[in-house]
Amino acid sequence: MAQLIVQKQDIIDNYRLLKEHCGVPLIPVLKANGYGLGAQGLFAILKEEGCPLVAVSRLEEALPLCGQGVEVLILSCGSGDDYIKTLLEKELTCAVGDLAFATALSEAAQGAGKKARVHIKIDTGMGRFGFLPHAVEEIAAVFALEGLEVAGIFSHCYAAFLGDGSAKVQLAQFNQLIDQLKEKGIAMPMRHIANSCAAIKGGDFALDGVRIGSALTGRLPIPSGLPLKRAGRLEAEVLSVRTLPAGSNIGYGAVYKLKKETKVAVVAIGSADGFYQSERRDLFRLLDICRYLFHDFKLLLKKPVVYGEIEGKRVPMIGRPATTHSFFDVSGVEDALGKKMILNVPPLQVDGSVERIYE
Repeated sequence: MAQLIVQKQDIIDNYRLLKEHCGVPLIPVLKANGYGLGAQGLFAILKEEGCPLVAVSRLEEALPLCGQGVEVLILSCGSGDDYIKTLLEKELTCAVGDLAFATALSEAAQGAGKKARVHIKIDTGMGRFGFLPHAVEEIAAVFALEGLEVAGIFSHCYAAFLGDGSAKVQLAQFNQLIDQLKEKGIAMPMRHIANSCAAIKGGDFALDGVRIGSALTGRLPIPSGLPLKRAGRLEAEVLSVRTLPAGSNIGYGAVYKLKKETKVAVVAIGSADGFYQSERRDLFRLLDICRYLFHDFKLLLKKPVVYGEIEGKRVPMIGRPATTHSFFDVSGVEDALGKKMILNVPPLQVDGSVERIYE
């Protein structure tokens, strides 16, 4: 069976390093099952570390984490009576992106004799949720609603990983709005705009808090300049080892035949576990299309090799993975049977059915 091993100390070290680097409170984002490392497992680690606030993307991600002494913020904007009812029952903090929802939540909270904690979402260019920056009067009206406690105001950098200057433009729009609200005599709650890529830039992006997701796992899409640790390794057991003669077929479709006698290991990992799954291609920009064409051309010249590792020795995959098993050449490994093979798979690609082990 396959297991994703998560090093607890790596998560703690990354959290402490980022906290020192940013100089403001961190809001760990545990969306997408904690970026593949397991949201509930990461939550437990962060709770022990004294983290007071975490964030998720959607309501269903928040429910397993609520009621455990750590505030949970839902970053995406929801709607509807059932959504509001659940927010109030579970005492979740939510994003508010329009006045109609804010008003409905306010009325429901007053009817229940409660105060709903909210963070106001500002759309500075992401295009998903939130008030537009020029809607100053509507945003100010949210602060005045009974039944709501405005605990934060935030936006989201859509291209901080590119370094194209767009993040600075978004920050300027956000800060201009904040100044306009201050001119109306509104006391500002926690301000946050930085995601992981913006957070490592530090400086003006820090504001009153930063949201860290991929940075917490040590797997940023850009160089960080920080000694972050890549948490999470995928392990799978070697189920069988056989020496097969040259010409033997390996796996479905007869796509691979051995060129020489080879000691072949069958490993308990396959496409159902997320192994060797390619990401969907982003073809919206001409630049992206050209990049993929270039890489496809390179494949004609040299086929890439996928490696696993057994006791420090690299072993190449042969053939292609099946649903639950894969094949590796272990000719250079003694007694591979029953041992664990380490595979370099991004945790986000590892299927949720694979057990997460925290050590």
